[in-house]
Amino acid sequence: MGGLGSGNWYRWSTRPVVEDGLSLDLCRLIRQKNIVPGSWVSGSLIWRNVDTGEQTASIGYEANMIRPDDAWMRLHYRRDDTPEDYRVRLTTTRPNYGGLRWWFVCPSRGTRAGKLHLPSGGNLFASRQAYGLAYRSQSEPVWDRQADRAHSLRRKLGGSPGFDQPFPDKPKGMHWKTYNRICEEIDMLEYQSMTTVLNRLEAYG
Repeated sequence: MGGLGSGNWYRWSTRPVVEDGLSLDLCRLIRQKNIVPGSWVSGSLIWRNVDTGEQTASIGYEANMIRPDDAWMRLHYRRDDTPEDYRVRLTTTRPNYGGLRWWFVCPSRGTRAGKLHLPSGGNLFASRQAYGLAYRSQSEPVWDRQADRAHSLRRKLGGSPGFDQPFPDKPKGMHWKTYNRICEEIDMLEYQSMTTVLNRLEAYG
């Protein structure tokens, strides 16, 4: 465990987050031609660990988008050795700039959604609202976001995260004005984060 601000020891939120599960982004599926408006296609989708490239999950799918008023996407996969096989309706709207915008119809709420999610413990892909999911940045306390922002800026300067670390030297090619501005922002963020954490700990004490 590192010093203050170098770890996650002060995270209290336990609300499930989108990033811990699987997600289907309809616009991305169309853009990557996994599914094609006007066509009936099938295939499989694979999720991989971003660090190792190891496959972590996969699902099979079939999408009938020939008629916008009767379009659907079938999803089939195994969840904890239990087979799941169901259709998700697809619908469209007409944006002001023209063309068609495709949407999932959430199997749980019946509302339009651009993305569907399958969190740990879930059985169906559904909207974020159906599962009460947050994005990781939303579930982090404000002081945690401040710390993460400070760590990110330290890395931008070529340094290491951690409030007890010295400021790294100015990167080659960076203007002094930019370097000083970033250092001032890091200093402010770390001060705000530590102050908020200490006040919170005093309140609990």
